[in-house]
Amino acid sequence: MALFAGSAVFTSFSALWLRRSFVTLCAAIFLWLQSPDLVNILTLLAFVLSGYAVAQWLAKRPSTVFLAGYIVVLTAAFIILKRYAFLRLVAGDSLLAHGLDLIGLSFIFFRQIHYVVDVKQGEIKELTLWGYLAYQLNPFTLLAGPIQRYQRFHEDWQSLTPQHADAHALRMTFLRILIGVIKVSFIADWFLRFSTAPPEAAGPLGQRLIMFYFYPAYVYFNFAGYCDIVIAAASLVGIRVPENFDRPYLARNMIDFWTRWHRTLTFWIRDYVFTPLYMAIARRKPGWAPNLAFVCYFVALFLAGVWHGATWNFVVFGVLNGIGVAAAKLWENIIVARGGRQGLRAYLASTPIRIVATIATVHFVCLTQVFLRPSSQDNLVDLYNALIRFAQGVMG
Repeated sequence: MALFAGSAVFTSFSALWLRRSFVTLCAAIFLWLQSPDLVNILTLLAFVLSGYAVAQWLAKRPSTVFLAGYIVVLTAAFIILKRYAFLRLVAGDSLLAHGLDLIGLSFIFFRQIHYVVDVKQGEIKELTLWGYLAYQLNPFTLLAGPIQRYQRFHEDWQSLTPQHADAHALRMTFLRILIGVIKVSFIADWFLRFSTAPPEAAGPLGQRLIMFYFYPAYVYFNFAGYCDIVIAAASLVGIRVPENFDRPYLARNMIDFWTRWHRTLTFWIRDYVFTPLYMAIARRKPGWAPNLAFVCYFVALFLAGVWHGATWNFVVFGVLNGIGVAAAKLWENIIVARGGRQGLRAYLASTPIRIVATIATVHFVCLTQVFLRPSSQDNLVDLYNALIRFAQGVMG
């Protein structure tokens, strides 16, 4: 109801500055409701404002060294603020002792890197503090994305005109919000309840299968439903938020899956991790580049997996996804080496192969998402302690 009431108030303003002010006020209220702690908010603002200050500097004095140094410092701050578990290996608990919990930090981090890189490259020319803060603290994308690019947001910020051609388009927007609410509140919730407490009548094997298949279904409907809500809701105030899903469980391999699942994350990883890494190899070792492309895929998706969370289970999640995309690229190279491009086209055109590949991909995705479950962290800790005890027993 607050969303619909807010959109009605928004459309009553004709002046752009009033619409911007109203959106800014809503963003501030939303931020405070999500994290009513002044220290957290001030720390988050300091993190965000550092990006604007660096962008201003880079706009006047473009420097690759300065940009790289800032990204290193920003990444270190992000890792400390997120309290990544591996910090215990290098600094004990000293860096994890802070009690800060910064809302939306993961998505702000990626948007900030995009912003400063594109400013340095001349892709972003008009820098305004109000527009930058509205972009970074946009309530529609603050919590869980999608990862919007500044250029499109800036275009919308110039007018904030609702994105509806007619009454039918507006009704379809309301329908999408309703569908998103049903996905999140009913379908996802149903899958979550059964994945965490499967019926005893199913037996041990049945319970494991339910957990194996139902938890990924919960993740999909919860995230896809959330995206339906924020994409449609943002359009009510004239902000175009990019689509984030394209039938991911019809993917034929893990590369295809990640171009369909959390697409804005994948495209960010492609543009700011994979492509720079691959181009760096191609410039220095041109002959190695084709064969090392799968290494770039592994690194990119491993980082995407680790970005999802700060505990060790997300490291495993990242490793599995990295292996999945690297194996898909390696398999493609093998097919091309044996049958050429014509052989690859025949392989891709085969319906039986497509069906088998899709089923295999679905099961691999379910396997990776076992490590997204909150309980998987405790299981990994137990396994780690067991391995330590085993090693101590062998050695002494």
